[in-house]
Amino acid sequence: MIVLAYDHGAFEMFQKIKAYLKKNGLEYIEFASKEYDALDNFSSFAKSANNEVVKGNIGIYGCRSGLGMSMASNRKKGIRGALCIQPIFAEMSRKHNDANVCILPCDYICYKRAIRIINTFLNTEFLGGKYQKRVEELDEIE
Repeated sequence: MIVLAYDHGAFEMFQKIKAYLKKNGLEYIEFASKEYDALDNFSSFAKSANNEVVKGNIGIYGCRSGLGMSMASNRKKGIRGALCIQPIFAEMSRKHNDANVCILPCDYICYKRAIRIINTFLNTEFLGGKYQKRVEELDEIE
């Protein structure tokens, strides 16, 4: 299951992303305003979404810069959120850090790039091996 979380700054982009996911038979749940709301609070959306991601799901979060969602997502143990501005960021965050949340900076990428990032994130496997210790140590940081 894909877990979506976004605020008003990513609302328009995520309407297109949801249509893409549906078209490709990918199931998702979302934590966001049901309509554009400039007063929504990304941190509450990230908190709810994080609770689903730590159950073994994968997250795709977004806000204008991606920075707020990055900060909010990575506050929870077990979440490894990566701000992805290029597909290579998505690839490396999955391969080397077992990232489980892809964060999109929606004001700084176009829809086509967002889809390339998402596809790369969803289709890249964690390499494990020497990188496993790194991932385990991340959960020990306070």
